[in-house]
Amino acid sequence: MAKDEWWLPFPTHLSQEVDRLFDELIHRPWGSVRTTADEWSPQIDLYETETAFILEADLPGVQEHQVSVTVDNGELVLQGKRAVTRSVSQGSLHYSERRSGGFLRRVRLPASVDHNNIGVEFISGVLRITLSKLRTERRGA
Repeated sequence: MAKDEWWLPFPTHLSQEVDRLFDELIHRPWGSVRTTADEWSPQIDLYETETAFILEADLPGVQEHQVSVTVDNGELVLQGKRAVTRSVSQGSLHYSERRSGGFLRRVRLPASVDHNNIGVEFISGVLRITLSKLRTERRGA
C-alpha cells in the first residue's frame, strides 16, 4: 500500500463507527437494531405527538414496492433493498459511502401503540410510519 492510500478509508470507517455508537445510545430505549457497518441501513427519526409515535426513514433510491413494513412479536420491522447505480464509466472511483443491498431495521414498539392502527406513507424517498397510541395512553384522553 502506498503511503498516502491509508487515509481515505479511515475517516469513513471512524465516522461510521461514531454514527453507529451514537445511534445505539439514542435508540437503545426503543431496542433499535441496525445492521453491521458493511451493510446498508437507512437512517430513521422517531418522535412522539399526543396521539401517535412517528417514525420516518430516509430511503433514497428505494422503490415503494421494495419496502416491507410489518409488526412481529412487538417490534416494527422495516426491510427492503436498493441498488446504487454508479455512472463511473472511465477512471477510478475514489470514495464511496452509498450502499446497495438489503436492509433491515427493527424497532421495539412500546405497549401504548395500537397495533391495529398503523399508517404508512412513502413520499419522495421518505417512509413515514404513524403508530397510533391506544386511546387510554393518549395525553388528555
